[in-house]
Amino acid sequence: MTRYEPNLVVTRLVVYRHDKRAYDELFHEGVNVIRGENSSGKSTILNCIYYGLGGDLADWSETALLCTRVAVEVRLNGLLATLSRDISPDSGQPMEIFGGPFEESVNAPRSEWIKYPYRRSPNKESFSQAIFRLLSIPEVANDISGNLTIHQILRLLYSDQLSPVETLFRYDSRFDPPALRDAVGRLLCGAYDNRLYQNEIEIRTLTRQFDDLSAELKSLFAVLGRTDQSLNFAWLEEERRKIVADQKQTQRETEQIERTLIESSGADKLTLKAQEEAYSEVQRLQAELASTQERRDAITLAIADSASFIRSLEQKLASLDDAAVTAQHLGDVHFGICPACLSPLQPSTDDAHCHLCKTDFSGGRGRDRIVAMINDAAIQLKQSHILQETRMEREKGLAAQLTQLRQDWTSAAAKLSAVQRLPSTEARERLRELNRTAGYLQRQLEDLARREDLVRIVEDISARKDALNDRINRLKSENQRLKTSQERQLVRAKTLIADEVRDLLRHDLRRQDSFENPKSIQFDFASNTITVDGHTYFSASSRVILKSSFFLGFFAAATKDPSFRHPRFVMIDTIEDKGMEPERSHNFQNQILRKSRESKSEHQIIYATAMISPDLDDEEFLVGRFYTRDQPTLDIAS
Repeated sequence: MTRYEPNLVVTRLVVYRHDKRAYDELFHEGVNVIRGENSSGKSTILNCIYYGLGGDLADWSETALLCTRVAVEVRLNGLLATLSRDISPDSGQPMEIFGGPFEESVNAPRSEWIKYPYRRSPNKESFSQAIFRLLSIPEVANDISGNLTIHQILRLLYSDQLSPVETLFRYDSRFDPPALRDAVGRLLCGAYDNRLYQNEIEIRTLTRQFDDLSAELKSLFAVLGRTDQSLNFAWLEEERRKIVADQKQTQRETEQIERTLIESSGADKLTLKAQEEAYSEVQRLQAELASTQERRDAITLAIADSASFIRSLEQKLASLDDAAVTAQHLGDVHFGICPACLSPLQPSTDDAHCHLCKTDFSGGRGRDRIVAMINDAAIQLKQSHILQETRMEREKGLAAQLTQLRQDWTSAAAKLSAVQRLPSTEARERLRELNRTAGYLQRQLEDLARREDLVRIVEDISARKDALNDRINRLKSENQRLKTSQERQLVRAKTLIADEVRDLLRHDLRRQDSFENPKSIQFDFASNTITVDGHTYFSASSRVILKSSFFLGFFAAATKDPSFRHPRFVMIDTIEDKGMEPERSHNFQNQILRKSRESKSEHQIIYATAMISPDLDDEEFLVGRFYTRDQPTLDIAS
């Protein structure tokens, strides 16, 4: 059968009491029925699955709290993994993930398990992020709901007995704002694109940068506006030409006076002290400039190497996703002739070895390790990005330091050149006057250089503002397109869900007039409500049917349309709630089977019942034995 993604299938549940297994059963695709007397622990098993998959559960039964750990073997988009969590009355418990089947995880070294916290941090992924990645579900975040977790997703996949029957989501007393419920519903309907939120963040960041540049430009204009001259590069070049001409004239006159002084008086002594001091300063700046340049070059090379490593990690993640799919499709290919020498191959009946190269499969197929490799590569990628940002900040600081050192070196070199040409005597007033003139002209050149830098900065800032404005406008246009597309998908998905719910209600037994031929099914994720032809009041048992029909209808729509981001997985524990009569319960169970058979995708339905429909009392659908109060689901006594 085709597999629409995301796709989640529970294949095994093990509940531990210390080192003993209090529960250990296999599950399968399609319909899974957990049956038994009332109060025999059926709901506890569904709660254990919910918790093992990442749901946050604080209201444990007394019997469940006697157990210590839950392990769930799952297929996430076809990739086999084992999830493990310690049972605790405290919320926010971490999860450990093993990239392979449960049997291998039992004896696997601790190094092959990866422990994830419940909540993410700047340096550590949460288990929700790891599971979302394996399910190809985008990370959902906005300013109101924050980051969505697998716990929030599971609230719309598990219809439990303790939540109010008139609500859609599983009850959560701690954090349940309407915006969060709306985000979950939109995501599962396929009406969420993470680019929208990322673009909003980038727009805000770029807008702040644009405003900062505008303020900086305003300040520069205020400084440049103090002169009567029209500052541009042509005017600056003309001013520089005039000053250089004046410098040459001053130098010629200075040299003439020096010759006159030497000829007229051999007693005038020249001192080398000023030259020595200027030369020492030039040498010091030269050494510091070379050292800083070397450090900047080293960090630039490290940035280039790290960028190459990050690209290789990103390619590795993409390749691992492709490898998982390829391994699944190539695993069943059998060759009739050798692809190297074209000789016929003898048929092999030994499934424990490769029929072509005879390699032993006992160590487990490589694709079962792909989960761990994907998570390892993702962690390395996140850490590499953090280190790369630090290197880039260091490179920026060294670049600014180099700019300042070059300016200081240029000034010191000019000073050395000047003192090497001028006498260090105070014999003549004219010579002192020429020295002052030369210094004034040098300062004028330096002032022109600063003004040139300011003009260059103004042009650079103006260009950056134009680029930012273009980027902001493109992002806003893209967001408008994304919003239109998402709204279109949301309307389409809700229509498909409503059609499925309407079909289920029409097939209900004749117990509720509103269900016999409903025209309109309206539901709203944010307000957590559902109505039938505008009505919200029904008998208690009919409310149960309506809620169960919503969960099953949402699931059924997703199994027929690949645009949903629903994992094609649902658990229902409300089939016999609120005094449900056996015939009506049997009828709904038969509808579950019908929807499963109508599915176009791999899927899984898990439900609990105390009065199983005869049509489903078959080994094809059953999980475990029939449980009683004397022999409940959890074997605590042993």
